[in-house]
Parts: sequence; C-alpha cells; structure tokens
Amino acid sequence: MKKLVLFGILTLICLLPACNIPFEYSPYDIIVEKEFQNLTAKNLTKLKAIEAGKSSFKIALISDTHTFYDEFKEAVEAINTRDDIDFVIHAGDLTLSALHKEFTWFNEIMGTLNKPFLTVIGNHDLLSNGKAIYEKSFGPNNYTFTFRGCKFVMFDNNIWENKNNDPDFEWFKTNLKNDGDYRFVIPVSHIPPWADQYNHGNEHVFNEMMAENNIQLSLHGHTHSFYHGKRYDQVDYLVIGDIADKAYAIITIEEDSYSIEQVSF
Repeated sequence: MKKLVLFGILTLICLLPACNIPFEYSPYDIIVEKEFQNLTAKNLTKLKAIEAGKSSFKIALISDTHTFYDEFKEAVEAINTRDDIDFVIHAGDLTLSALHKEFTWFNEIMGTLNKPFLTVIGNHDLLSNGKAIYEKSFGPNNYTFTFRGCKFVMFDNNIWENKNNDPDFEWFKTNLKNDGDYRFVIPVSHIPPWADQYNHGNEHVFNEMMAENNIQLSLHGHTHSFYHGKRYDQVDYLVIGDIADKAYAIITIEEDSYSIEQVSF
C-alpha cells in the first residue's frame, strides 16, 4: 500500500511541469504565464510594423485601472472602436496590490485591445513582489522607444515603494536629451512632480531636467484626477484620472505641434 501511495505522489510530481499552473500556493507568487511575458518587446514589434507611412499619430492615455475592471473593459472597448488611434499608453498602477492574479487580469483585459500598448510602473505595482512580476511581464522599468520621429522616455519615478530611494535621475537626464533627430521628446512617468511622493528637492531636480532639455509635454497618472496645464509656467503637464472617471485622453502629434483631448466613454 505504501508503495502505491509513493507511486501516486511521484506520478503527480512528474505531471506538474506539463500542467498550466495547476495550483496557486500564494497570491504573492511570481507567476506570469508565457503569453503575458516580455509584453513591452512584443508591443514594440507591433508598433514598428505601423511606424512608416505618415508623421502624425494619435495616442490614447489611460491610467490607474486598479480594481475598476468594468470601467477598464469599457475603456478598451471604446478605444477599439476608433481607427485613428495608433497605440495606447498606460501611465501606471495596473494593479491595486501587485498580486500575480491582478497582473493576469490586467493582461487578459489588455489582450482584447486591438492596438499596441506600452506601460510605466506605478507605485501600487511595486507592492509585495510586484517589481519582479512587472519585470517578468513587461521588461525593464526604465526604457525608451521611438515612433514617427518622436522619442518616449518611460521612467519609473516611484519613491516610497522603491524603498524610499530617489528615482534614477541620471538615467532620466541622459535619456531626455534630444540629439536633434526627434520632433518631440515626451517623458512618461506615473507620478507628477508636485504629487505626494516628491519632496521639494526632487521636485526641483525633476523640473530642472525638464527645462534643461526643453521638454514641452510630460504624461502622468497617480492623482486620480484630470489635469492639463503649465503648472510651472514651462512644461505642459497632462495627468489622466483613474479609469473609474470613464474618460481617457487623446494626444494628437502633428509635424511640429500637438493637441490634447479628453474623451468620455
């Protein structure tokens, strides 16, 4: 009888690798199914395929989807109905508690989007084992990409959930530079520089880098309320509210100008 039980246990262990995550031991597991791995690279490949052809383009900006899954699905459905949007940027806080199931639910909903999408990491996404899950799902937290003559600087500027460490301002400063090849350099980060996680020193450093590099437009989430304006009389800041507001922003980039529109759904 003991041999039979032992045989059964060994058989079960041998079968586990062939199963599709049969057991969930903990919500804190660092589990990312293969189809949801390396999503930044996969979406950049999609973006590359549509890059040529014209100089103007439109971006849909959403943020802070957290647990608002019904509104999140509605937003994706609304964006899918538009043929004029080239890609989507999510400005962080994909999840509320950074549990692997929350990342899965996020990716399942975004998997129904019929356009490429890029993300930055939010402070909620850094809770528990979120940093490891995010990197496995998307790739590095700091990265850049280009599209039709514009450069996007995707920056992890969270502080409190990054063990109170300052953001990697050296990386940010280096990548904000425009060597003349780009019509616009557009930084994207979760937290606007006047929000809760920034002290006066970091706020000054952030804005000094923006001014030094003649940045015109900066994109953010985090505050759960819409804001568009020149808060420091220099950079044009766009902050999109959470998805429960049932609104997203459209950023239209032309040859040498851009415009902002808030769209309700």
